[in-house]
Amino acid sequence: MIKSTTKVIMRDWLNDRILNGKRIIKSHEFEIDLVEYGKRFWGVTKLPSAYSRAWRQIRASRDYDDLGIIDVKKINTKSKEGIWELVTRTLK
Repeated sequence: MIKSTTKVIMRDWLNDRILNGKRIIKSHEFEIDLVEYGKRFWGVTKLPSAYSRAWRQIRASRDYDDLGIIDVKKINTKSKEGIWELVTRTLK
């Protein structure tokens, strides 16, 4: 059985999003959607700040190649909310 670390849960969530055609991620989704995903599919409760840290680490180390992601692009808006686009091999 795979250990339910924050990073493992986040990568699983990213993979699920890609499979469902959801390539835009907003920082508020870590606080709501990802927390619920961890509870529902992994049976664990993690703090949103833990997922935010994991997201920064995954982006910095580019630990997403095996998920079919070739790049993560920051989308600049007037909002203070962070927004990123997952650029995948199937959608460039």
